[in-house]
Amino acid sequence: MPAGLPPSFDGDVTANNVPVAALVPLGAEVTGSWEASAASGEALVVTWSVPGPDPFRQDRGIALWRRFDDGGLPWRPTWATTFPAKRDPILGLSAQIADVTGDGSDDVLVFAETGGSGGCGTSFVVDLAAGTEVFHAQGCDRRVDPSSDPIGLTLTEAVFENGDPHCCPSSVRTSTLVYTDGVWEQVDSTVAPA
Repeated sequence: MPAGLPPSFDGDVTANNVPVAALVPLGAEVTGSWEASAASGEALVVTWSVPGPDPFRQDRGIALWRRFDDGGLPWRPTWATTFPAKRDPILGLSAQIADVTGDGSDDVLVFAETGGSGGCGTSFVVDLAAGTEVFHAQGCDRRVDPSSDPIGLTLTEAVFENGDPHCCPSSVRTSTLVYTDGVWEQVDSTVAPA
């Protein structure tokens, strides 16, 4: 776990009653929180930033917390990562909660925005039940969203032809990925004029 992340929260309360400021490193500010339901119980996803002189270069992080009913402290982090401003600067973190792995349990789809006119950044999926990262992709001019039919991910990408200005790709490719036996497989792909 990242340095400074609390090892637990001892309040035996439901997710909507957890003070999310208690789930981030000391001195950090909560920038977002999402409730989720994993097969193993309630979960919380919390993002934070550490204030500094440059709002575009702040240390940021994300942690997944689960509520346990095993006799130990009720709330414990199960996965976390940080984006240090000196090594891995990002502008912000956003998350979507949905079952994208098809196991009947919520997952978290995270976008770490690096900026630029192409909406550049890194998308990754963490399986909340397992507490492991199962998808990771970097790029610009593309978007990753949950897919509900079939359950998986929808990848939308700009397709540029010679001479296309950056604002105006010739077409857009939409692909659907499904997670089967630990592997992402593309099940369909269409290209349409932009």
